[in-house]
Amino acid sequence: MVITVALFRNSNGVRRNITCMRTYLAPLGFDSRRVVRPVLSEGLDESDRVVLLQPANSSDQSEDAFEEVVDVLTQVVPDLELDSEQLPYTDFVETTLLCADLMQAAEGETIVVLGGGAREILLPLTVATFSNENHINTILQVGDIDSSVRRIPQLNLRGNISNAEATLLADLTALDTPLSISEIATELEKSKSTVARHVDSLESEGFVQTAKEGRTKTVEQTDSGRVFLSGGEFNNHIHRG
Repeated sequence: MVITVALFRNSNGVRRNITCMRTYLAPLGFDSRRVVRPVLSEGLDESDRVVLLQPANSSDQSEDAFEEVVDVLTQVVPDLELDSEQLPYTDFVETTLLCADLMQAAEGETIVVLGGGAREILLPLTVATFSNENHINTILQVGDIDSSVRRIPQLNLRGNISNAEATLLADLTALDTPLSISEIATELEKSKSTVARHVDSLESEGFVQTAKEGRTKTVEQTDSGRVFLSGGEFNNHIHRG
């Protein structure tokens, strides 16, 4: 069920067509501050949309929290489009898929807030977020310890690379990167063309990043690359190879 707060009419009663520039997806529990603080930290405009994710059959406390978010955010942007998506909480897979659908259907820049709410919603939302990194622009985390709002990196946890590419990614760990393609090729005793081809593939997966320094392209690992190597995926590639 979707509850739409904004009426999309100006002061003269004329209906307006609004194109969403940013879509916020945020789980909401009993504490409205865990939605309000991260949303306001990124900024809010009348063309934005805020979607609050709540368990189906929410309690009175959840409804009160929703009204608090509405009150605060519409004081900042009176015509804000603010919706509540009621999600099933007993089926982890179904909830994950519904979260993914919301991300893929979002308009404009998509910002996911991993801040609070019921774990039955937060965990599927987290899985969907890191499984749909191509649909996400920003991920915000609200800390339990200090309540600070932080941007966290978008990690590719799947990895669609060959055995040779996974080996090169691991080899980069031992090198003092960033290094140029030529320097990597020399260090690893491989051809420049082979290294360049593997780097292109690794960069498309988000496991390395490159930068131009004059006429030279330098390469270094990303957070996704380091996380990929820290898990079992690298060994799986080696065994498959």
